[in-house]
Amino acid sequence: MPALQWTSDFLMWLFAFDDEFCDEGPVAASPDATLLIITKLQRIVEVPWAAPTDDNYSAALHELRLRLDDLTTPVQTARWSASFRAYLQGQIWMAANGAQGRIPTLSDHLAVRLDSSGVKIFSTLSEIIHGYDLPAADYERHDIRGFVEVFASIIGWSNDLVSYHKERERSQEGYGNIVDLIAYERGCTLEEAVSETAMMHTRAMALYLRLRDQILRDAGPELRRWITDCDSWIRADYDWSLTTNRYVNPENPADLPAGSAASPFQEREADLPLPIASIAWWWTLLKD
Repeated sequence: MPALQWTSDFLMWLFAFDDEFCDEGPVAASPDATLLIITKLQRIVEVPWAAPTDDNYSAALHELRLRLDDLTTPVQTARWSASFRAYLQGQIWMAANGAQGRIPTLSDHLAVRLDSSGVKIFSTLSEIIHGYDLPAADYERHDIRGFVEVFASIIGWSNDLVSYHKERERSQEGYGNIVDLIAYERGCTLEEAVSETAMMHTRAMALYLRLRDQILRDAGPELRRWITDCDSWIRADYDWSLTTNRYVNPENPADLPAGSAASPFQEREADLPLPIASIAWWWTLLKD
């Protein structure tokens, strides 16, 4: 139970920080201000017993980081720390784009968002919650790294769909959402971009399921448990996203369609790689 409580507390910190500093606040478009904050937070992650805590977010992260040492193995802490640092560093790239009015390519955006979305952190939390270490020989495998990227993209892309209304209502203008980037890069309507995003999500899910079955064929008990936990994260994210007032705001509801989106891309073969340079390599992991 303490590990589950810690995870809940950390996710609350993450969502609050993401809103105030990464999406909606004045710092979001200032790479200099973002860098100063990120540097301080990274120091807390590395050496919490010696890091400064002169604001609410650094103080809260400091408390979380100290609690973590009482709950985890060194391996678990190291993996969480690495994924969290990658999330923090991704915010600098996002802020630089906003400050310069630069619109990244879809391929570049998807590569950076693997970390800057924070979803990769989820793949490290299961070991903390359930108290097991995924062996390093599994964790560093080429196919497991690809699997984590597919996992992160499934949750990240679905979040871009369900959070789109909130972001347009509350955030500054920008291209931090895959829907806007697709509309810009393809020169299509918003409705077509939503359908394209849904198609990409479906293709990623089809690949996830094939990779999952492929990995499970010779998986040991820890890897099997970890794969099952990734399944649960995806399902839980869907359930939470479609019910939380964070996205489903009864005071300002989104104008949602009554049924499923009709996509002009639904005829595409699910097993073919998406034509996006930074992620096309995922499909090379399939053995049959």
